[in-house]
Parts: sequence; C-alpha cells; structure tokens
Amino acid sequence: MTKTLAVIPARWKSKRFPGKAVVPLLGVPMIVRVWRRVNKASFIDGCILATDDERIAEVGYKNGIEVMMTPEECKTGTDRVAIVAGRYDADIYLNVQGDEPLLDPDDIDRLVNAHKGFMPSGIDITNGYVPEDSVSNISAGAVYLTKTLDNCVLALSRCRIPCFFKSEEPRNIHVGMYAFSKNAVLKFPLLQRGPIERTESIEMLRYLENGIRIGCTRLTSGSKMVDYPDDVAEVEKSLKAIENQIG
Repeated sequence: MTKTLAVIPARWKSKRFPGKAVVPLLGVPMIVRVWRRVNKASFIDGCILATDDERIAEVGYKNGIEVMMTPEECKTGTDRVAIVAGRYDADIYLNVQGDEPLLDPDDIDRLVNAHKGFMPSGIDITNGYVPEDSVSNISAGAVYLTKTLDNCVLALSRCRIPCFFKSEEPRNIHVGMYAFSKNAVLKFPLLQRGPIERTESIEMLRYLENGIRIGCTRLTSGSKMVDYPDDVAEVEKSLKAIENQIG
C-alpha cells in the first residue's frame, strides 16, 4: 500500500506578512485550518507541521498537531519537506502550503492520485492548477502555470502567462501544494538554485531549471492564499460563506 505523508512547512519571517502562519481566521490560527483540511483528505496517512519557530510550534502542540522542528537556514518549504523525508519514510510526500486555508480536501486526494499515475513514467513531482476564471479573487502573489501537451509543467511565473499576442488561451493558476516521490524531494536541496527561481521566488522552478520534469493536474476549485495582510478579510469572507453552507 502506498503511504502518503503531508507536510505543512511554516516560518515566521515571511517578507510580505511576518507571522502569517498563526494569524487568526475567524478565531482559528491559519495553520490549524490548513491542518484540519488536510486531515479530511482520504489518501493522507499522516500530517506534520514543519517549522523553525517556537511560536508556530506552540500553536501546533496546543491543537494536537505533530510538529517537527527544522533548521532556520531552510530557504523554502520544500527544503523543510526534504528534512522531514530524511526522518520519516513514505512513498509520497505532499507539500501543503501553510497559507492556503481554503484548500479542498478532495483536491488533495486528486493531486495524490494524479501523482500515482505519473510515477510509473518516471515523473516524480506533481503540481496542481485551476483555470484562472475559476478564481474569484486572485492574490497579487499568485503563480501562473503553463503546461505541455502531455500534462507536464512548461513554465511557472508570477507574470500572467501566456501573453495574449495572437489569441486568448486560457490561463491557469498554480495551486500551492506539490506531491513528491522520496528521491525527488531529497534531491531538491542538492540542486543548483537558478536565476529564474531567484528572480520569481518560485521554488518549483528549481526542478525545471535543472531539466527535471513536473507533472500537473487540474484541480476542481481555486484556493485563496494569505500572502498579504489585506488577504485576511477576503479569506474570512470565504470561510463565513462555507460555514453558512454547512449550517
């Protein structure tokens, strides 16, 4: 049986929004909301909060979340996932961004299932995307994804790609979670950080710049990142709508 371990990397020193990992969203810290969503997915066998900050860890402990302290020197969330993968054995590691509190648990399962489909062909990383027109409020820090004809990632950018030059092709928004096979995530910290990754600050570009293919699959619903303080009100509005639907 394939074992899948979800990892929520979280740090305090976000340049755009320090401490956002524990910002209250309708009274519940953001990482707790993310963790709850992950645990509603059917294909997840465990979930670990990976952080370098005691304040974030304390929130995790108080809410029954398994926490692993990782080095402050980790530059990206995937670096933290690699640290976890070095200690915990699994077949698939899912990097779930700690600033995506509206992720659909069904989409988590879709990404894991898609990754299982890519693995036999030697593609060991899978990302998700949604059509741009399905996202009502696009964050200023959103990442756009273009794909190849065989459903692999062609490019990732914070610019709105592709450019509408001769025709208007649908744009896709990258969703902030990534599935890795063990070898792929352990390789990440060893790869050279290229100029495009440094410019765009998109960690998945490291694989692309080093010639490693990434599979991608369409998910069913857009999410909303908490990238800036102004995003909190929009996310809370969406959370209220969800809670009202539940009753």
